[in-house]
Amino acid sequence: MDGKPMIAVPEKQFESLLAMRRQLGSQTAKLRMLRMLRMLRDTLTDLSEFLDTVAEALDTADTDGSRETSSPLIAEMRRRARHARGVAGSGRATKGRHSPNPTRT
Repeated sequence: MDGKPMIAVPEKQFESLLAMRRQLGSQTAKLRMLRMLRMLRDTLTDLSEFLDTVAEALDTADTDGSRETSSPLIAEMRRRARHARGVAGSGRATKGRHSPNPTRT
């Protein structure tokens, strides 16, 4: 027609090809969504690990007797870290990306 190669196929085969194309599009969208969910889970896992690390650092740095003022903040950080872990579920999508407990003392 306009210089583009064309191929003739029976109508039934054409309909079958269209159906496969729709299925492939749907599966591709699902795969993209799964990748995004794994990235979100990893981000929540990283966040919970970071909150735990900061809470522990604040808790050990609190030696001047002002424990009453920082204790609620530390407790809230730990609560939010637990919540993030609960939402993220267990494990990381890509195992071994980070050490599980970065530089805790």
